[in-house]
Amino acid sequence: MSGLFTAAFLKKIGWRVDVYERSRTELVGRGAGITGHPELFQVLVECGAGLERLGVEVPKRIAIDRAGNVTDERPLRQILTSWDRLQRLLRTTIDEGHYHLGWNFERVDQDERGVRVTFSGDRVEEADILVGGDGIRSSVRGQVAPDVQPVYAGYYIWRGAPNEADLAPKTLREIYPYFTFYLPPLQEVITYPIAGFNDDLTPGRRRFNFIWYRVADAAQLRDMLVDDRGVQHEFSVPPPLVRKDLIAQMQDDARAIMPETLLDAVLKINQPFITPIYDFTAPSIVYGRVAMVGDAAANARPHMGFGMAKAGTDAQALARHLAENEDVERALAAYNAERQPIGNTIVTHGRRLGTHLGVNLQTEEDHRMHALLQTDAAMLDWIAVPNFLDAYK
Repeated sequence: MSGLFTAAFLKKIGWRVDVYERSRTELVGRGAGITGHPELFQVLVECGAGLERLGVEVPKRIAIDRAGNVTDERPLRQILTSWDRLQRLLRTTIDEGHYHLGWNFERVDQDERGVRVTFSGDRVEEADILVGGDGIRSSVRGQVAPDVQPVYAGYYIWRGAPNEADLAPKTLREIYPYFTFYLPPLQEVITYPIAGFNDDLTPGRRRFNFIWYRVADAAQLRDMLVDDRGVQHEFSVPPPLVRKDLIAQMQDDARAIMPETLLDAVLKINQPFITPIYDFTAPSIVYGRVAMVGDAAANARPHMGFGMAKAGTDAQALARHLAENEDVERALAAYNAERQPIGNTIVTHGRRLGTHLGVNLQTEEDHRMHALLQTDAAMLDWIAVPNFLDAYK
C-alpha cells in the first residue's frame, strides 16, 4: 500500500514510477479492517484515489462488560474501511503497464546519479531513486539498514472477519453497528463493521472485523508459529496454516470470558489468524538515494489504526520535497528531516497505548499509562481516536 501511495503522489508531480510487488497475484481478498483518520481521507483525495464507497460509518463507540451490558460510550462518528477497499482505490491511480507482479527485490547499487535495482530473475532497472514501501520486514531496508530489526511487543492478536449474515440477531442489534470494546484483564477485544467481499456495503453482505489482543512471551509465540504441518515460522503463520489445536483453544478461552454477542462473532470466523505485534524505529529513513515509506520506515503497534494514514502521509511528503527541490539528494534529506521524527512519535504513542496490556512496563511513565488505561472510559478516549498527533506538536 505504501508503494501505491508513493506512485500516485509521484505521478502527480510528473515522475515516471514503476511499482514492483513480490506477490505473483493481485493482492485482493484481505479483509483486515482499517480505522478512518482525517489524514487518511486527505491523502486519498489528494493522490487521486478518492473516497468513493470507502467503508461503513459507525455513530459511536461503546464498551461492554461480561454480561454484555454497555458500561460507557462516546459519540464518535468514524468511517471504518478495509485493506481490500483501499487497495482497489489506489490501484486505479496506477497504469497497468507500470504495475509489476512477481518480482522479488534482491539488491540495490547506487551512486550520485541514481540507483540500479536487481530483482529475481536477473531483472535490472535503473532509476533516480528507489522507494522501499515493502512493509515491516522490508527487503530494501534489510540491505541498507540491516541492524534495524522489528522487536516483539509481548502480545499478539487473534483476528477474523465473520460475515454479517452469519451473526445472531442479538449480535447484530447490540454490537454490530458500533465500534465496540470489551476489556477483560490484560486483554482487549475490539470489533466494528466493514465492507463485505468485493467492497459490498449492502446491509446483510458486510463483515464484522474482530480483534482480540492477548499476551504471550517469546517462547509461547514461537510455539504458536509452528503451523499445521509442523513447520516453524519466524514471524507469522499464513492464515490457512494456523494450527487447529490453537484455534480450538482460542475458542474455549472465548467461551470462558466472552459476552454472548462477542462469542457469537468468534465462533462465526471461518479462518481465525494470528498477528504477532512488533514495532521499530530507524535512525534514518533515507540511505543515499533509497527512501523508506510507511511500515518499512517505522512500524507502530496497531492501537491507533494509523498505519495506512502514515503510509499516505509519508508518500505525500516525499513527493512534496521532490517537487520543491531540483536536487534529489537535498529533497530526500528534507523528507528524512520531516518524517523520521514523526515516525518515531507514532511508534512512541503506540507503545504508550500498549501499556494497557501490562507487558514490559519499564519506566514510571509506562506504569502511569498502564494505570490510566485500566478503565473502559480511558480506552474509549485513547484507542484509535482521530487527531492524536496534535498532542505532540
